[in-house]
Amino acid sequence: MHYTAKLSLIPLIFMLILAGTGENNFRKTSSYTFADSARLKKAMESFRLEPGLRIELIAAEPLVMDPVALAFDENRRMYVVEDRGYPDPAEGGTPTTLGRVALLEDRDGDGKYDHRSEFATGLTYPNGLMVWKGGVFVTCAPDVYYFKDTDGDGIADIKQVVLTGFSNKQTAQIRVSHPTLGLDGKVYVTSGLNSGEVTSPLHPKRPSVSFSASDSRFNPETFEFETTGGRSQFGLTFDAYGRRFGCSNRHPVRQIVMEPWYLRRNPHLLFTETTENVSKVEAEATVFPISGAVTSAEFIPKLIGLSHTGTFTSASGVTVFNGTGLTPAHRGNIFICESAQNLVQRQIVSPKGVSFTSELPYKGKEFLASTDEWFRPVFLQHGPEGALYVADMHRKVIDHPSYVPEEARGGLDFESGKTDGRIYRIVNSNFKDKKQVTRFGTMQERVAALQSPEEWERQTAHRLLLEKTEPEAVPLLKQIATTSKIPESRLRALWVLDSYAALDVRTLKTAWADKESGVRENVVLLAGHLYQKNPGLLNTLTSAANDPAARVRFTAALVLGSIEGNEAIASLAQIAAKDGADRWVRAAVLSGIGNRLPEFLAAFRSKSKVNPGAFTAVMQDLGQLFGNGAALADCRVLLKDMISVPGDYGSRISTALGLAEGISRRTEIEKSPKGILYALLGDDASATEKQLLDKFIGQASVRAGNAALPPGSRVTATAFLGYTDFGKSGNMLRKLMDAKNPPELQMETVAALARLGDARGGAFLTEKNIWTNYTPQVRSAVVSALVSKPVFIDVLFNAIQQGVVAPAEISSMDRQRLMKHKEKPVSDRAEDLFKELEGGGRMKVYQDYRAILNTNADAKPGKAVFEKACSACHTYAGQGGKVGPDLTGVRNQPADALLLHILVPNYEVYPAYQAISVETNDGRSFSGWLMAETDNSLTLKTAFGTQESILRKNIKSLANSGLSLMPEGLEQTMTKDEMAQLIAFLKAGS
Repeated sequence: MHYTAKLSLIPLIFMLILAGTGENNFRKTSSYTFADSARLKKAMESFRLEPGLRIELIAAEPLVMDPVALAFDENRRMYVVEDRGYPDPAEGGTPTTLGRVALLEDRDGDGKYDHRSEFATGLTYPNGLMVWKGGVFVTCAPDVYYFKDTDGDGIADIKQVVLTGFSNKQTAQIRVSHPTLGLDGKVYVTSGLNSGEVTSPLHPKRPSVSFSASDSRFNPETFEFETTGGRSQFGLTFDAYGRRFGCSNRHPVRQIVMEPWYLRRNPHLLFTETTENVSKVEAEATVFPISGAVTSAEFIPKLIGLSHTGTFTSASGVTVFNGTGLTPAHRGNIFICESAQNLVQRQIVSPKGVSFTSELPYKGKEFLASTDEWFRPVFLQHGPEGALYVADMHRKVIDHPSYVPEEARGGLDFESGKTDGRIYRIVNSNFKDKKQVTRFGTMQERVAALQSPEEWERQTAHRLLLEKTEPEAVPLLKQIATTSKIPESRLRALWVLDSYAALDVRTLKTAWADKESGVRENVVLLAGHLYQKNPGLLNTLTSAANDPAARVRFTAALVLGSIEGNEAIASLAQIAAKDGADRWVRAAVLSGIGNRLPEFLAAFRSKSKVNPGAFTAVMQDLGQLFGNGAALADCRVLLKDMISVPGDYGSRISTALGLAEGISRRTEIEKSPKGILYALLGDDASATEKQLLDKFIGQASVRAGNAALPPGSRVTATAFLGYTDFGKSGNMLRKLMDAKNPPELQMETVAALARLGDARGGAFLTEKNIWTNYTPQVRSAVVSALVSKPVFIDVLFNAIQQGVVAPAEISSMDRQRLMKHKEKPVSDRAEDLFKELEGGGRMKVYQDYRAILNTNADAKPGKAVFEKACSACHTYAGQGGKVGPDLTGVRNQPADALLLHILVPNYEVYPAYQAISVETNDGRSFSGWLMAETDNSLTLKTAFGTQESILRKNIKSLANSGLSLMPEGLEQTMTKDEMAQLIAFLKAGS
């Protein structure tokens, strides 16, 4: 089928607007008569839209300029946020106040907007809005405003700041945005990848809420504010059953799977994540532009490896579409804007465990794409008639100048398009506007609209029913909740009843029999709300543990974790037995058993039918929980049980490993030269118990060395050996470092030797004949191990002096830490070893090397150079490590920019890759970038690709140096010819 668009061109005149965009450009309200426009016609002809659909232009300049968000009220009037001042000054300075909110109306009833009111003006960089009680909430950091017109002139006369304190220190494109009403009646907003210290001026006595880069929500009536899971940039959406999704530039679709208040229940749980990537991300997040645009980010050294043509670079406006205006096949699909490459992508979503995965419906083409490089879709929205609405900011350059080197900014035009803007709607080819539209004026009309097959009408009815509690609606809502033919209507009726405090047990139990699992999932949540006053709902919650739908069981685990009693524990054990191989389910279950570990362990082990993978995974995590927080007596009982009971050694070793991991972080247990497990067993242990532990460790050693076992089993056994002692396990660990073993086994062996903390292990790792056999990834792991513990520092220094380890293989952050060590002999020796690298002459090295760029280097041998010097941390064409940025698409970077970042990695460090250094109470040191954090713990991605989760109570110190994990001095590991070949290889493309 030929992939072309069916276009409906609305007659509009293009009115030339001068460069100024001040207050005098518009009257407070304006009407327009439109005629044909060649420019608009050309723009419409540039679209390629999925067959069977058509795109219609419903508003354009001068009626609207720089639209970045839109929403409809119940009268089908459209509020539009115009971020006219964007971009804000690159290097600080005075913000503009050109931002505004326009109110557009279709006064002649033809479905096209023809009248504009200046609803709110004088804003800095507004970026989102939501209709509420005849007005709108508007996000404009540092504030969330409420604007309302009370006299009917189309201009807001109520102007209130309802929340303030959202950070506006970063650029305007990464700030709080997307106020969106949830099923629970709360307004959810994205963080914009930013932080805040939020208060409500309307409630000055409330304490502020501080947070770092976390999405959040607030009550639209009381303005109580709290953080939520997720770190979304410019995009937030709910699916039909209330599951929340967000996005960031290179992560098109992320689901917020778990909220932090569940994780907060158990202070000993080392689980920090709240989101799951639903779509492919970064270099694998493919797009198919037709404009020929090369994103300016491709030429920005600061974003090297982060933005590449042909992949998502500016994902925004993510929207789960549930309207009727396209086709049935489009319902439930996710749509994402990619403004940098002039397109909107469609992805089909399907379940994957308790989360989801998405895929493209076709390859080589997009849902909507344009050959016009000025087409900048940034926002999507449901709207009247079931259409998908698209806001086109329409700019020549969409990138923010802060992410462009100062010397390059003059070549980019950030001003053109500031007087432009378009809004489109997309519908199926046979679409016709309704002759009779839905009304919302009476209670009966609002309740009836809740049963509409149209998503926008259901959303609007839901909002209006929340804005004013209507007791007379309760009987009708109960009927809808249990008898409506539309599951989304049944669901919304239940939540409105909950908001009215009118949801009764009978209605909820009837709804529990719903054939749609998404409804049952919400019934479980609502039952959790009502449980304290209605303990009889426990039967519903426990039966949910056996529901056929994975997400229902997962939600049951979240709710049951807050309920006391043996029945709740038994149901949690049942869920763990069936689904415990899924990390989200394990986290859900374990988050709720912090003060009842022995009871849960007994219930779990009593299950006759347990998924083998679930049993091993749960027992390991459970062992860790015991080690992290259970009474030492209970931990000792668990250890004795594991070394004495008959049965498979695999799951027993997993449990003992988790227990050892947890106990090793505690300070109240006396150390033993034979390892933490002997210390836990205690000096008063019987000879039989000590023999059993000896045998148990021996079996772990046998399993680690058994090449016939699956790699995962060997890795677990090897990790366990790291909690014994070098005398008992050293010989096996030496054998496991043989290059014939899988790399994941070698990596775990390095980690085990590091945990043992014996200088003999460090000396072995730096033996010259051993060192030369390491792959780049393993070598990186060894270096990280050597700098992690004080006992290895002299071993590392000796290896450097002997020429085994190159000083450049140590990251700049670790070099500086050693040079500033509190023990003078260490700092003096580090100063002597690293002074050339840390002497401030990196730019001179760069200048000295620039001559190699004039050589005609061969790219082919550059692949081997990359594999040797870079692949431990960087991926290229799908191969390599995932510590630093993916370098697959950096061919458009200037060669001197590549050279600069290779030789001076700390020249510009993207915040996501700034290294954090953590020292723990037990003397360990870790360096890495922050992957995730909760109130209780944080997780680092280390320089050799592993993840280290650390309980906050175990942190002695934490510092963010702003430096890269990438070491300086990489040129010392290769010749100048090899450097030239490496750059040629990167420039050649995959």
